[in-house]
Amino acid sequence: MSEMDTILDAEERGRTGLWPFWRKSYAKGDPLPAFPAPASRAYRFDEGDPLPEEYKSLLLRMLRHEGERAGNKSFLGLMATCLDLAEALFPDRESKLIKAEYLAEELKHAIMFHRLAVGLERDFALRDVPYAHYSFHLPRETWADDAYFHFFVDLNGAFHSRDWRESSYVPLAKMATTVERDELGHSEMGYHFLQQICADPRGKELAQRLLAKWYPAALDMFGRSDSPNVPKFIHWGLKTIGNAGIRELYKRYVDGKIAALGLDVPDERANRKFL
Repeated sequence: MSEMDTILDAEERGRTGLWPFWRKSYAKGDPLPAFPAPASRAYRFDEGDPLPEEYKSLLLRMLRHEGERAGNKSFLGLMATCLDLAEALFPDRESKLIKAEYLAEELKHAIMFHRLAVGLERDFALRDVPYAHYSFHLPRETWADDAYFHFFVDLNGAFHSRDWRESSYVPLAKMATTVERDELGHSEMGYHFLQQICADPRGKELAQRLLAKWYPAALDMFGRSDSPNVPKFIHWGLKTIGNAGIRELYKRYVDGKIAALGLDVPDERANRKFL
């Protein structure tokens, strides 16, 4: 049995009525919006192929933002923080176990991205890249904060992974579907917790108040709409859509989910740092 077969077998044995959360979402069809087709399919690179200098620089830049690598100490620190929060804030034993399943799946991603990094540049595989975006540093003081973190931040990962399905870098395209599915499931885990929280009037009031903190940070995660690097990413086939376009698709998706909780969607420009 291969390394990945062992992991897949362990995943199967970990399934419950709720976990993995992506199962219910994809059973109804494709839950994510359609992305544009690649502007060009002129480039295709596999592991070990010589890469144009600009292409490799852009690919490494993109992967630095991803962060889920076994050799990235900051990622392991983030996972430890998630564990500490689950230990301190969990409302019941089932929720605590669900968070343990989440951590296990993120560590699976760490293996996958580590293998990709080693095949791309060995020095990069062990490089510590601290999480720069402020959404990772917002205080998570309540279970609702933690739920929003997963609902919004993991969903960002699902949307980017959907775009990677068409990546011109073959190793990334091969793993994109799995990462997309898992990250959507992590977002749905957060949404499941939000549904429980909003079932109580006080919890719903708290969730509405916290939206003012998490909603702008979520939209800001896609970067500046006028980023000069976007045309380069699209030219090389590393992305199919710009920051403004993917942000708009994401916004429509989360706005519908927020409204379904009975919450008011915040002003999209309020408290924003990157437009």
